[in-house]
Amino acid sequence: MKKYCLIFVLLLTCIAGKADNLLHLKDKAFNYGAKVGFNATFPIINSLSFNGVEATDIRLQYKVGYLAAIFCRVNMDRFFIQPSFSWHRSEGEIHFNIPEENITTGIPNIEVIEPIYNLNIKTNSLELPIMVGYSLVKEGPYGLSLMVGPKLKYNYNVSYTSNLADTPHEYISDSTPFGINIAAGLGVSIGRLFFDFVYEFGLNEVEADFKDKKESTPANNNLRIDKRTNVMSFSLGFLF
Repeated sequence: MKKYCLIFVLLLTCIAGKADNLLHLKDKAFNYGAKVGFNATFPIINSLSFNGVEATDIRLQYKVGYLAAIFCRVNMDRFFIQPSFSWHRSEGEIHFNIPEENITTGIPNIEVIEPIYNLNIKTNSLELPIMVGYSLVKEGPYGLSLMVGPKLKYNYNVSYTSNLADTPHEYISDSTPFGINIAAGLGVSIGRLFFDFVYEFGLNEVEADFKDKKESTPANNNLRIDKRTNVMSFSLGFLF
């Protein structure tokens, strides 16, 4: 027991010795750093159809994704410019119904209440945000800043799966892999450590035709979606 107590005391001593270094950040013209965190996507669905039939009862289920980034920061008194290079993995799920035609009248039956179909979206992207910030608070080790700026993104791996036709199907899209968002955020820092909250507004609307990857006939099981995507993220980082 004495041995473990001694190890615990030594660990506390090391942490206490490093604490002052973590809280001390020199006011330099240039910093660099890294951060990791979580994100959640919020698709704004304008329209969704399957084989030309408009979907109803569209509902969204948000899932947690991940992010990692490296960045540099150019400081100019209370202002700063922060370009970054980041990796994001985001996930989401869209639930919807496809009205079935009434056999006798030929009119779509829209009385289904609970969504019975879903579209799972998983995206890996490389992103380049350029944020301009202003420090509202810059006293000692504490800081509070506001940030805003554009973000360019490239979706290098996108996976769409659905249970349409009662079996899992994988879809491929003809949409562009490039996108642009406007990001605004709030940053809180204590010395070298900081916490960021950022919300992104999707500017480009994606009108995409999704084709069943296994279908030999392109006209079968076509899914069309018109949307743009907003993103919320939280991250914890370290300044050097």
